[in-house]
Amino acid sequence: MKKCLILAACLMCTPYFAIAANELPTTAKPMTQNMDVNNTGINKRDRDDHALTPMDQMNNMSDLKITQEIRQAVMKDEFSMDAKNIKIITRNGMVTLRGPVKTRAELAKISTMVKAMPGIKSIDNQLQVK
Repeated sequence: MKKCLILAACLMCTPYFAIAANELPTTAKPMTQNMDVNNTGINKRDRDDHALTPMDQMNNMSDLKITQEIRQAVMKDEFSMDAKNIKIITRNGMVTLRGPVKTRAELAKISTMVKAMPGIKSIDNQLQVK
């Protein structure tokens, strides 16, 4: 009997929890207010058959290790969120870096950092300053 009462109470309260979860505080502003949400140009670029995407990442141990080490180095440093979200694709020791960064300084720092890493045969740096 207790289980039935508890279940009934939970079912009666569920709509109220759902409404409360969807309500924004009065001080909250929509995220899109200050952001450019139109990334159509970037999406078109990624549809090019010759553009590498993360799906082109090789799954052998050496390529995965290179990608992992680059990602860890980027995440560990004081980069912008854009820079931390760059695409890193490694294929047979050849690294492709793609995506936007905030400043030329970030672009240069990432480039220098990646060049110094062992096991990389070549780097195709397609990073762009936003």
